Amino acid sequence: MAPASADPVPAASRLAGVEGLRALAASSIVVYHCWRYSAPGGTAVELGLLSRFVLPHLPVGVTLFFTLSGFLLYRPLAASVLRQARRPSVRRYLRNRALRILPAYWTVLLVIGVLLPAALVRRSPTALELGRLIDQPGVLLSNAVLLQNYVPGALETGIGPAWSLAIEMVFYLVLPLLGWLAMVCARRATTPSGRTWATLVPVGVIFLIGLMHKAIFSWLAASSGYWPAMLARSFAYHADLFAFGMALAVLGISLEDGRVRLPVWWRKAAGATLGLMVLLTVLLSDRGLLPAWGVLNPYQRMTALSCALLLALVVLHDPELTTPPRLTRLLDARILVAVGLASYSLFLWHEPIVRLLQREHLTVGGAGGFWVNLAVLGLICGGLSALTYRWVERPALSRKARDPERRMHDRGTAGMPSTAAKYRRSP
Repeated sequence: MAPASADPVPAASRLAGVEGLRALAASSIVVYHCWRYSAPGGTAVELGLLSRFVLPHLPVGVTLFFTLSGFLLYRPLAASVLRQARRPSVRRYLRNRALRILPAYWTVLLVIGVLLPAALVRRSPTALELGRLIDQPGVLLSNAVLLQNYVPGALETGIGPAWSLAIEMVFYLVLPLLGWLAMVCARRATTPSGRTWATLVPVGVIFLIGLMHKAIFSWLAASSGYWPAMLARSFAYHADLFAFGMALAVLGISLEDGRVRLPVWWRKAAGATLGLMVLLTVLLSDRGLLPAWGVLNPYQRMTALSCALLLALVVLHDPELTTPPRLTRLLDARILVAVGLASYSLFLWHEPIVRLLQREHLTVGGAGGFWVNLAVLGLICGGLSALTYRWVERPALSRKARDPERRMHDRGTAGMPSTAAKYRRSP
């Protein structure tokens, strides 16, 4: 048992491979939007088998981001309950989330929505076009505070992919309440297994919220107006996707503390299951057997489970290992870590830029043109993302280290090995 004054998870710890997963998630979304919006005619380019079996599924990168958020952010809360340690500061948590999300988002929104006519603006209930949000102050304000998913006139406006960021923001606000729920449930627990079940109560709650709102959507799907579309873009509809990562966080902490031990064959079984899930998802979707919506939403269930399995293969390790698994080492390559660090800015910049290039007739048509457009988009957005990370994100993130509580923690843990360092080879 950790002493009651100890931090549940060191603030400076780093999980190997996570930045690589962020790079994969962001890159998949960039490729998908380039495929959808870069052609001069405005229609998706036909690329044979890629268009049939691969490219339509690349938005799964959003689900991977949700899984990562559930895992990384619930991990300290689950650890505080399982280890009977000090609960993380809600004030510091919210401050750090704001520093992580808002400065870069506001910077990109200012450039594409005020300086450039590159934001999505609603001209009618059914028509969106590129323009300046400054012409619609109410819509600009809704986007600035990430409420565009819940305001009829602002729905789907601004930075296109930011609809998922608005969902993440609600999860950030709800998470402290979920941690409080786990803590309340753990008060009656007298055994380690009881505390484990207490940490899984919020996982079940948030999973049921998602299922319930999918049922409500099925009931409203035939209705007219904005309500079905707003529900489909709400946190409540996607809440269950975060549950997969949260459950994995509980398993990860239990594995680190020795409460559970995975069988030696678990990695092969998880890899085989992941491959089977991907194959089934692609083939069944191609046959039209996986409906996009519905109460059970099998497509979303299968892709969410696939993301959770991939994350498990990267972050769950036997404590006795001296080196990380091959997949984790691959995802921890320098180029992937670099892309992962700037992945948030890349996520924000790419769609407005590709839409603007297409509107200004600066993209190339045809199958070969797609690869040219992707290379140009990568160069432009890669440069913008690097600049945004260097001059906006890093300064904002550095302010987190100025937190007095974190400075005290850093001094107290000076010289302790990091998460990545524990995998160095023994001499």
